[in-house]
Amino acid sequence: MVEAQPLLHELDVVETRRIAGLALDARQVRDRLLEKVPDADLGEPEPARGEHNAASTIALNGVLASKPEFIALRQAIVELPRDIREKLWVVMQIGRGDAAVVDRDIALATAAVLSDAEIADNLSSNPDLHSYLQKGLYELRVAAPPGDVR
Repeated sequence: MVEAQPLLHELDVVETRRIAGLALDARQVRDRLLEKVPDADLGEPEPARGEHNAASTIALNGVLASKPEFIALRQAIVELPRDIREKLWVVMQIGRGDAAVVDRDIALATAAVLSDAEIADNLSSNPDLHSYLQKGLYELRVAAPPGDVR
């Protein structure tokens, strides 16, 4: 039986972690912008389980576009070689639960037909990119569980 080639090589993992860190910085800026908005003003009921920040689903791409953290994230994504950018998109899909590790070849084929702009927009506009990348790395067995400090 032939073992499947790993999706990510060491350099890809390093780049994924770097982008995840930039995504966390951008998320923190976004959250600071929203922290003074009372949940009642958002018109959403508080969920019984899971995410309890109703503002977390609000897209602020236009507002964030001028923030240095968002610019750094977007620029870092755009500057990646196409193959690494596609893998990054696949890791996000795995971390989000939209693709399984065993289906990574299908996810890579999907990424291959997306334009550079579509991939960059999809990655940089996702407020949970950091979490999805961390979860994706864990699912691919190249990182400790999200939140695990070692």
